[in-house]
Amino acid sequence: MAESNLFDLSGKTAIVTGGGGLLASEHAIALSNYGATVILADFNEEKCNAAAVVLRKQGVNAIAKYCNVTLKESWQFLVEEVVAEHGKIDILVNNAGFTNQSKSANFDVGFEEFPLEDWNAIMNVNLTGTFLGCQVAGKQMLKQGKGSIINFASLYGVVSPNHNIYPGTGISQPVAYSVSKHGVVGLTKYVATLWAAKGVRVNAITPGGIFNGHAGLFLERFQQLNPIGRMSDKTELRGAIVYLASNASSHVVGHNLIVDGGWTAW
Repeated sequence: MAESNLFDLSGKTAIVTGGGGLLASEHAIALSNYGATVILADFNEEKCNAAAVVLRKQGVNAIAKYCNVTLKESWQFLVEEVVAEHGKIDILVNNAGFTNQSKSANFDVGFEEFPLEDWNAIMNVNLTGTFLGCQVAGKQMLKQGKGSIINFASLYGVVSPNHNIYPGTGISQPVAYSVSKHGVVGLTKYVATLWAAKGVRVNAITPGGIFNGHAGLFLERFQQLNPIGRMSDKTELRGAIVYLASNASSHVVGHNLIVDGGWTAW
């Protein structure tokens, strides 16, 4: 394939979960810019529909669909609907998750008192939701003999949170978040090695801290600790998404692509 066509996604169909969240629209822009049709899927239909409307006004080929990523039946319905309408699923971006932008009820409670119900809620979305996406959409990709799955991990699926940067900031990273994202990395490697010879590639992206209006003590500490000296702009994952979705990464299997400004390098 000519180098100019390595990143071409023309005619590809992509599902991006967490469709109403901070990063899904960025993923949709990146994929659509290279030719893909993007299905944004989310439990919150109102936010997902609103995101799709905004994207279409920008010329992005985006469609909103409902999906509760914690329920296998919901995944099955989504996949069946997308295949019925588009004939196939080429790309899955498992992007849905509880984060500091979308918290569980007791997300900020410290380890010693962290409630089991929040542990389960975060695990169900961040890890079980990713497992179900791989399982259900991956089964369709296996039928097709090809596909690319991109799971979203985290800095804190690679290293522990630096607990010293959070006191006094109003921001926290609960135990279930870190453990769930470590699980995503392990799941990615497991499924990747299982399916690589069958044409389905599975990889992960670990984003760094994404700037979303942060200020004050947290921002100051984060900037001092990151080699690049700043947080990531939300647009800076676009290249990683297109790379792993396209033929440019045809020999990349089970990889966790870290886009963190060097945070995990020291």
